[in-house]
Amino acid sequence: MNIVASGGYYMERNYPPDIASKSDDQIADDLAREARTNRYGAFGEIGENPNAPMSETEQKVFRAVGKAHLRTNLPIFTHNAYGTGPNVPKEAGLRQLDVLEGVGVKPQRIAIGHTCCLDDPEAEIIRQIAKRGAWVGFDRMNTVEQFVPDEKRVKMALKFLEAGYENQLLLSSDFTGARTLEGPLYGRTKTVFAPKLMQAGVKEETIHTILYDNPRRFLAFVPRKA
Repeated sequence: MNIVASGGYYMERNYPPDIASKSDDQIADDLAREARTNRYGAFGEIGENPNAPMSETEQKVFRAVGKAHLRTNLPIFTHNAYGTGPNVPKEAGLRQLDVLEGVGVKPQRIAIGHTCCLDDPEAEIIRQIAKRGAWVGFDRMNTVEQFVPDEKRVKMALKFLEAGYENQLLLSSDFTGARTLEGPLYGRTKTVFAPKLMQAGVKEETIHTILYDNPRRFLAFVPRKA
């Protein structure tokens, strides 16, 4: 198993106090320095609070992460609160893209996270994300259908794949410590959800692309010199 270290700022409730007084450029400098010191392979999860559009401070941090990416070339994983509240805007992932692209980040270096928790039967939002060139994270496969049932997630994934975006889909477990009768659920993506996709008609070679080739391509980067 390859382990890739990542870092950054999660959500506003977790920010250190000095974030409020720093500019996005100052935060970006700090993040780039921290990334080089700790040998990060990615920035993430970079998130926003649920049930509201991004605050001004969150937008500042997103801009800072984008600028830190420009200094380091590290890929960016975002956090979305899909499934965790009744008022999470469906277009939240698209707005995250807006902010990051606004400072010059290419969407091909961004993975919009937790979209598997979005009740989007026709895959409208995730197709919009992919159309812009970004990656789509189906990355909460450990939740055992806590937010959206697997049946719905399979249907949404099929719509996404039928639209031709197999090279922009990322699957993972987002394991945070909860255990069930199935175990710690590290492997649920591969042992449970991937077989469900195959049962629904997804070819084995497509599953291999999604599980193996896509994360290699997304995480691959050439570091930029300081």
